[in-house]
Amino acid sequence: MGTDIRRIDAILAGAAAEGRSALLEHEVYAVLAAAGCHAPRTTLLRPGRVPTVESLRRLGSERAILKIVSPEIVHKTDVGGVLEVENEPAAVSAAVAAMLADVPRRYARHLEARPADAPAAFAGLRDEALERAISGDILGVLVVERIPTEGEGPGAEALVALRHTREFGPVITMGIGGVDTELLAAASRPGLAVVNASTSMLDPRAQLAVFRSTLAYRRLAGLTRGGARLVEDAEILRVIEAFRAIGEHFGAGRPDGGGRGEGDGWTITELEVNPFGASLGELVALDGLLRFRPRSPLPAPRPQASMAAVLQPRSIAVAGVSARGANTGRIILDNVRAAGFDATRLYVVHPDRAEIDGVACVRSIAELPERVDLFIVALPAEQVPAVVEELVERDRAVGVIVIPGGMAEKAGGEVLEGRLRAAVQLGRRRQLPMVVNGGNCLGIVSRPGRYNTLFIPRAKLPVRAEGASNVAIVSQSGAFMITRLSRLPWLSPRYSISTGNQVDLTVGDWVRHLADDQEVRTVAVYVEGFRDGDGLAFARAVREIVDDGRDVIFYKAGRTAEGKHATSGHTASIAGDYDVCEAIVRQAGGLVAGTFDEYLGLLRISALMGQRAWRGRRVAAMSNAGYEAVGMADSLRGEGWALELAELAPGTRATLQAALAKGRAESLVDVRNPLDLTPMADDEVHEDALRAFLADPNVDLVLCSTVPLTAATATLPGEIASPGSLPNRLARVLPETDKPIVVSIDSGALYDPMAQAIEDRGVPVFRSADAALRAMGRYVEQKLRRGRAGPPHRPGEVWSAGSEGARIA
Repeated sequence: MGTDIRRIDAILAGAAAEGRSALLEHEVYAVLAAAGCHAPRTTLLRPGRVPTVESLRRLGSERAILKIVSPEIVHKTDVGGVLEVENEPAAVSAAVAAMLADVPRRYARHLEARPADAPAAFAGLRDEALERAISGDILGVLVVERIPTEGEGPGAEALVALRHTREFGPVITMGIGGVDTELLAAASRPGLAVVNASTSMLDPRAQLAVFRSTLAYRRLAGLTRGGARLVEDAEILRVIEAFRAIGEHFGAGRPDGGGRGEGDGWTITELEVNPFGASLGELVALDGLLRFRPRSPLPAPRPQASMAAVLQPRSIAVAGVSARGANTGRIILDNVRAAGFDATRLYVVHPDRAEIDGVACVRSIAELPERVDLFIVALPAEQVPAVVEELVERDRAVGVIVIPGGMAEKAGGEVLEGRLRAAVQLGRRRQLPMVVNGGNCLGIVSRPGRYNTLFIPRAKLPVRAEGASNVAIVSQSGAFMITRLSRLPWLSPRYSISTGNQVDLTVGDWVRHLADDQEVRTVAVYVEGFRDGDGLAFARAVREIVDDGRDVIFYKAGRTAEGKHATSGHTASIAGDYDVCEAIVRQAGGLVAGTFDEYLGLLRISALMGQRAWRGRRVAAMSNAGYEAVGMADSLRGEGWALELAELAPGTRATLQAALAKGRAESLVDVRNPLDLTPMADDEVHEDALRAFLADPNVDLVLCSTVPLTAATATLPGEIASPGSLPNRLARVLPETDKPIVVSIDSGALYDPMAQAIEDRGVPVFRSADAALRAMGRYVEQKLRRGRAGPPHRPGEVWSAGSEGARIA
């Protein structure tokens, strides 16, 4: 059975005609039935009406459930609004009369004790006035068929909810149902109590696969000890398909207001069934709520062709350059020049100078000799709207980078931002439409574009012209971006993009644009918040990149905002905004970092080892310190990932025994994995052990850990340049294998040059073995989950991954 969209639309329109933005319970059941779900039979008793024998007989059950009907009373059980009685007129009538008298009193006392819970209609009322208002709001009592359910205890009932989120559109939440949903969710590890998924990103079978991790699925599927299967997967799919269809038809608006626009159709902001019960092999809704609003359009997509001009401009102009000192604009000009941009196509807008630092000046925007591809505004915030308005009026720029803050972040700045947005929309009418990056941003560094608009002096943040350049960084925070660059001196990203306030171009826009650049193999993203609908656009771009065998590393700040104000039901309290974001990005294939250090670790591995053959979880590890060898064995598992110690082949053991003998340690330790090389091992022994591990067909990954304080190794700044040092030995080994190699150096700042030398040669370095294993485990788990396999590797080549995985709907 398909979803009857017209029937659902009529139900929503009928409620809206009565001035309601929420459905009554029997209306929710009607929506579910129109979508193909099972719901109980009901009859509504308005105040003063008496149940008839025929109306109760139609319910088909010997007992009935009575539920108070009120748009404002959501948690009915807490105030005596749910009773079970014998299904005959006298019993029902008596119970209804008692409920109509008792519920207003109990709900009034509840609101008086918790004023923050009071709906707007009851705010400020107390005592009899509050009870009268509640009584006037009650529309009657719903008499509901009593559904016989099977199974008891946690997981026997299921929660299924659909919530419209501003960033990701419709999101489905599934998991443990019942009155203890929040308690069980708080006490359970992630993925056991509830799971979240985008209705737009995953098809129903992929959503079912996500649901299988929960206790609710295990109970329904009979996977618990002594449990019997309560429903088949096909029945669970029926519910998922129904909710997905509702989400897709009654989700966010279309770009430009296409399709249904405001006043023509509806967005269901929340549909929650808690619980679904299992009855005779079917999932039956036992309670439900639904809230909705008129549909509104999403912003129109930003023009990708104009973004290409921003990243690789043929001409640049800068406004805000001081002729007297090193202000923000002067530093930007210096950095653009130093990056190698063509000085003949570089202009400064300055009212009274002919040139600054050898760059030609024009007195005004009107005097620019051409429509520049990129215009950089480094002026105070109050001047920005007028500048952009003139750029639009005179058609003098394709792309604009707005450096200053003080618009969206400052009281009263909304007016400035409003003018800026209006100017941008006028600029969209050009043949090559205008786009704006920022404001409140550090700007962009583009290696292909040969420019750097950061207002950080080069002496404080050297931007390398060489080094790993397969990375693009997209960061809402410019400070986060430059501090990561400062901590990874070997990294020279192809693009470093600070988006700032996303007044026009968004994080999702940039990641989608970078998906088309095959030179970018890793996209590292930092986000504090998405614009409307941009979370979903971002997740789709992540999926596109990951399906192409590349990586997206993601950190989301602001994870403590649970968004509970968005709903009156259970869903937001157990599926907060960060939980939803993390789940959707993970399902798209992104590597979600939980900490700044984890973000850096994943970026290290992806940038330097990402295109190698991550075939499996079998790791071989070595150290010249016994404590590390023991600690490695204790650090093989974490949440969502697990490594295995490789079972070394006999030939490998013989080779390692010879290596230990060379280091005069054969009588001190046995050959095992992790391997204790002992402090007597020199750099040659490290190399011999490394080569033995890499040659072993049972080994997928290698961790080479060393404590560099021993006299046997060349690890000091004056020693690492020698051909026999570990950095140079690693450089010789690396082209001969396709297996990932990671190094750990657990020592202080004296050995930073050694760590940098190793990373300069293409091997990621961690400063503790447990951090290295954690990053390796997270990374390989994601690679294997996406089902990748690579072609045979030939020495000196970089392995390129293919992919397959859950398809995009």
